[in-house]
Amino acid sequence: MRALVTGATGLVGSRLAGRLIERGDITKALVRDRAKGESLANMGVTLAQGDLRDPQSIQAAMEEFDVVYHCAAQVALPHQGNREHLIKTNVEGTKNLLEAAIQASVKRFVFVSSVAVYGGLSQIGIEESASYRANGYYSESKILAEKAVRELEVKSKIEVVILRPCVIYGPGDLNFLPRIMDLLMKGRFPLVSGGAQLLDLVYVDDVVDALLLAGTRANAIGQAYNVTDGATRTLREIIDMLSRVLGQPLKTIRVPYTLALAFSALSVAWSRLAHPSEEPLISPLAVRTMNRPHHYSIKKIRDELEYEPKISLEHGLERTLSWYYDWTGKRLGHQQSWQGGF
Repeated sequence: MRALVTGATGLVGSRLAGRLIERGDITKALVRDRAKGESLANMGVTLAQGDLRDPQSIQAAMEEFDVVYHCAAQVALPHQGNREHLIKTNVEGTKNLLEAAIQASVKRFVFVSSVAVYGGLSQIGIEESASYRANGYYSESKILAEKAVRELEVKSKIEVVILRPCVIYGPGDLNFLPRIMDLLMKGRFPLVSGGAQLLDLVYVDDVVDALLLAGTRANAIGQAYNVTDGATRTLREIIDMLSRVLGQPLKTIRVPYTLALAFSALSVAWSRLAHPSEEPLISPLAVRTMNRPHHYSIKKIRDELEYEPKISLEHGLERTLSWYYDWTGKRLGHQQSWQGGF
């Protein structure tokens, strides 16, 4: 098969490109910085320099591929992110890519969306038929991107599949685990309502498995699928597992929801007064998001595509922490000379 991968220097895209090469696919990666794609080129991936916000660069890179895997996106927390930038990258960029794919007679377009499209919903075990509910700029951008994909799908003969992963972690993760480890290294990890909220995670290799199924299975055409590791666990249980993997107790502090909400309101007020150009430490929207369950059903992708997660949380954390220590030089309980940021 012939495949194009966007976001190929990121967590999911890089692993996907490697797997495509391993199985013998002719693979091209759309990259903004060719230097960052050097490791991909060494694997046999063809690099094409381009930017999702530049239609001409995308058209120059596009060919008659069997499948385009659109993994690139601007990521932001619910209370963070520049709306204009998120819309340009996640919505307009997706439109530009899909329109170029249609013009080049690409057969299938696999779009990596997010469970963020359910943002404001608070029920447990959310299924793909649930309604959209925006919860911040990032959530809004993913909803608008999905709608754009659906609109262009009906105007063409291209086969579209949408995947909605939950929080993705693994070696190369620059979002989830680094934030947690940074808080732990500062002494105590705050748990709103004691961390009783459900939170779904998925290891990067399991997401890649889902992508490969979405790119090849005939019954995936026109469908949207949640992607998680299939487990049901609370944030407290995740922190406890992290403690066991680290081999040392972790200090946490229980923060009542009402107290966290009041503190977040003060944080926003102080930020606007003292640092108007910076994001507040935490916002009421973020606290409300943290206090809701984030658990999604994967019955549909299991039944229709025979997707089955392979990596347990324990093994996934072990692999990710090993990479994290190599990357940062940081270990809990030890002073390091590494000076960097997340």
